[in-house]
Amino acid sequence: MSKTFSYPRSIVVKEYCQTGIGIVFTGVPLLLFGPSSVIVSLLGCFFCLFLAYGIRAYRHSQMKFIVDNSAIQALGPGKKVMLWEELEEIKLSYFSTRRDGENGWMQLKLKGRGKRLRVESTITDFWDLVGICALKAKNRGLALDPSTIQNMHALGIEDDVSGYQHVHDWGKNS
Repeated sequence: MSKTFSYPRSIVVKEYCQTGIGIVFTGVPLLLFGPSSVIVSLLGCFFCLFLAYGIRAYRHSQMKFIVDNSAIQALGPGKKVMLWEELEEIKLSYFSTRRDGENGWMQLKLKGRGKRLRVESTITDFWDLVGICALKAKNRGLALDPSTIQNMHALGIEDDVSGYQHVHDWGKNS
């Protein structure tokens, strides 16, 4: 049994629009100011940031994660395969865009045998992917740091993920 996770088209289109707007609002003034202006340096930095954001959006549009009982595969620009038996660390981080902690996003990081995978919470069924990874980490006896546990609780994933296996049919031998 396998499950595929990808970034929704609506999210990727939004990222492309934000990139385009940022490039226009920084690129056009770059063409209008003289080369010695301090503003040119600032706009150039912002232009590069929007360009990097656009590259990230492109990577999201091409990226798919396939999870099965033996591994997680990242398909897209640069294929990576991490066998569950190689999993050494799982970390779930929350990044807030406001001081009150609201309106943020999460990022799941997996490490194992020199390989690293990162998945952002805008991917489809992110909570499901986190639950699967938490179950695999538990099966390997990996300890989770307190912030990862707290963030899993925020997603509705409890410390005892054994029930997760039965609800979603993961970890059973096929």
